[in-house]
Amino acid sequence: MAGLFKSKQDKELDVQVMRVGSALHKQVAAANEGIKQTRDKKSLNRMNATFTAGYMFGYVQSEFSEFSLPEKKMNECMKKIFDGIFLNEGYSFVMSKIDEMSNSDQMGMSLVMEKTATEFGLGMDMGSDDAMKIKKGEAEAVTGLTDFILTGKME
Repeated sequence: MAGLFKSKQDKELDVQVMRVGSALHKQVAAANEGIKQTRDKKSLNRMNATFTAGYMFGYVQSEFSEFSLPEKKMNECMKKIFDGIFLNEGYSFVMSKIDEMSNSDQMGMSLVMEKTATEFGLGMDMGSDDAMKIKKGEAEAVTGLTDFILTGKME
């Protein structure tokens, strides 16, 4: 009975959250499997990289662009997706990377912060590109996050 009074848009958003979350989770799970097989510590570190946060942010932003959501509602959707992938820590992980970049403006851009901003931006671009591939029906070509985590390549 909880969903009985939901609006049509809320129902569509719930479906979109599940679809997008599942697609991202599939990539993270594939990366986890690769890490287990290789026991590569660099890959494990890349799971927490700025590029990873940027990829997830860009992917979700792109997938929800057609909804024209207010910021609060968009943040709710992102929280459900990110926390579903990284067990109640995903949203804070992504937002902490954004906060790092916001703080760099106040402190003056250092080389480290410039690298952080660049990696986040590259991740956003790749995430957005992969989301567009899905919209074009090219879901099998969407492995950008998995590839980055396992190889470190930001292509």
